Amino acid sequence: MAAATEKGRGARRPKPALVVWSSIALFGVLFALLTYQLSASQPPAPRSVLVRKVLKRRVITTIVPTAGRNTVSSSGGSLSEVGASSYAPVTTGAS
Repeated sequence: MAAATEKGRGARRPKPALVVWSSIALFGVLFALLTYQLSASQPPAPRSVLVRKVLKRRVITTIVPTAGRNTVSSSGGSLSEVGASSYAPVTTGAS
């Protein structure tokens, strides 16, 4: 019967407080080591930065009133009455 009780006593779990304090101590040691390595190293040399300028071409269409024109024609060929001051589009080419 003594052999049966000896088998169950083999592996014991560590106390929770020991696990917590060991984890905190290990974290402190690793943090100190990494802090020392970071402070002892030289800063990296600055690299040149490639800057590209993006140009977008935009065509601006301004509609100005035309004097004396009362009708506006469309591509379909129909005419419509607009009034005393009609507007005609003035387009500028992209340069």
